[in-house]
Amino acid sequence: MADVRAELGLSAAAAGLLTTGPLLCLGILAPLGPRIARRYPVERIIALALLCTAIGTALRGLGGIAPLYLGTLMAGAAIALTQVVTPAWVRAKTDQGAGLLTGLFSTALVAGATIATFTAIPFEEALGGWEPSLAIWALPALIGFAVWVPYALRAREPVAATVGHPLWRNRTAWSIALLMGLQSMAFFSTISWLPEILVDDGMSEGYAGFLSGVTQLVQMIPAFAMPVLAARRETQLDLLLVIVGTALVGLLGVMLLPDLSLLWMVPLGIGQGGALGLALMLPVLRGRDPGEVAGMTAMAMGVGYLIAAGGPALVGAVHDISDEWNWPLGVLLVMTIVQLPAALHAVMKGKPT
Repeated sequence: MADVRAELGLSAAAAGLLTTGPLLCLGILAPLGPRIARRYPVERIIALALLCTAIGTALRGLGGIAPLYLGTLMAGAAIALTQVVTPAWVRAKTDQGAGLLTGLFSTALVAGATIATFTAIPFEEALGGWEPSLAIWALPALIGFAVWVPYALRAREPVAATVGHPLWRNRTAWSIALLMGLQSMAFFSTISWLPEILVDDGMSEGYAGFLSGVTQLVQMIPAFAMPVLAARRETQLDLLLVIVGTALVGLLGVMLLPDLSLLWMVPLGIGQGGALGLALMLPVLRGRDPGEVAGMTAMAMGVGYLIAAGGPALVGAVHDISDEWNWPLGVLLVMTIVQLPAALHAVMKGKPT
């Protein structure tokens, strides 16, 4: 991010919009996922979205402000479409093992971000700039497209995905949506700015990228385990306290003792990864029937990602105003703390409401 900003003359707030655009796509498309899955074969949707992801990602590597933002928006919309139709497809294919499948899904989301974070700086150094370091991610998208083409060609029927309506008057649905939004806001703000925060503390770009990758690698464990643990409990208050507490320890450590940042990546990863797994699992635990589960999921992802969309740009704007990183870290702390009261109602409900 620092190299992109320096070469293109972007403010921190403008650079944060590179993350905001895809999140807006997720928020807008999330409620439409089940409806799209019922209208068109999901295999064809995924194949087409992977091709668009490859094109958009390659476009980012052309250099310049317009290709960067246009390619980001195109790839972000395609990724968002894939992410919102996949749960509907999975739910239509199986009705057992919801905790395990949700854990695998959330783990896969974190794994992709982890690999990209670990390799961003090495690719930039090996390929001679940030443009090819961004564009190279068109290759796995093309591989994914090739894998899905045979399924797309054989697909004939849409899936019988359950379409739920947003539950605007349901307090539990709002509690879940706020948790999804706040944890996503904190996660995407962290993934956007943590490397630059660490670089400003005197670390090399390569080591800062490594540390950011470590926290995402750690997230894979709680992202998988949290849905399984949540499914075995009537209430999830203890899990929520662990999630918020460990994330706060990690962020406070980065703020107060940055020389020990490698240590702080572990609790930060546990908290943020666990929050994602819990937010994805709560609709399954609280919905009274498949329609209500689908409605809570659509509302959680729709409202949640719209809330999250403002996070990276907000943190960047606070940095522009303060010209240092303690205030932006304070914003990340607030995003984390408020997850506790926001999710309290949802985790205290022992039965579907």
